[in-house]
Amino acid sequence: MAMGRPLALASAVIASLLASGVARSQTKPDSPSSATAVSGSASVTPAAPGPNNAEAVGNGSGEATPRLVDLQNALPPPTNVVYLQYGVALTAETVSAAGPICDNVAVPCILGPGGGVAVRVGWRGTGALYFGGAYELSKQDPNKLLRLAILQQVRAEARYYFVSGRDTEPYVSTGLGLAGYGNEWGIDTWGPAAFVGLGLETQITRRTVVGVAVAYRLLYLQRFTDTSGASREAGIAQLIGLDFVLEQRDPIYTERTSSNR
Repeated sequence: MAMGRPLALASAVIASLLASGVARSQTKPDSPSSATAVSGSASVTPAAPGPNNAEAVGNGSGEATPRLVDLQNALPPPTNVVYLQYGVALTAETVSAAGPICDNVAVPCILGPGGGVAVRVGWRGTGALYFGGAYELSKQDPNKLLRLAILQQVRAEARYYFVSGRDTEPYVSTGLGLAGYGNEWGIDTWGPAAFVGLGLETQITRRTVVGVAVAYRLLYLQRFTDTSGASREAGIAQLIGLDFVLEQRDPIYTERTSSNR
């Protein structure tokens, strides 16, 4: 009887220890969900990051809703670089109406179609505008009345580009200047000139562009006497010009953006 009591007491202590160990193992967090349950409502689970092409937009309830951005069709950021743009062009001048210079039916027309070259240099801004100058030299067909008939034009030109953010951009152009026409680099007749035109420009490298342009030109030529002694009256000649252009862009100035001010 004396030994039975210590054994019973020892058995009760062991059973109590086992029961407390089992209770602690049941309350121990072993997963993120149980950790959230233990920590209570003060716990915060970090949100998964959104995709790179999404923006967080508030929906009025304090929560952020992703807004997708069409990266393929979105325009690139505007450039803030000003360029010096210069180059050459192969040009053709077709006479659509010679005007009073060829009204004398007794002699052949002294102003026919021709072709030559043009050189240009200008300022291309950060937006859609281009301002520059051009010198064009073309050999025209004088119907054998002149040994070497040369039409020279000096023009101030302007272009307005329809900026699309792509490699190819169309533009409209206009300009004013002077034109001179004569034999072997001489000026037998001259006068003011103007034109309007359309063009298409493609960037083939970072700084090189090629293009094509067509222009409708008006030349007012003064009265003169040609080498055959025939009188040529003053008036407006109408020409259609076609240019195949190769030009280079060199950065000359970088405008400071508002974020840098």
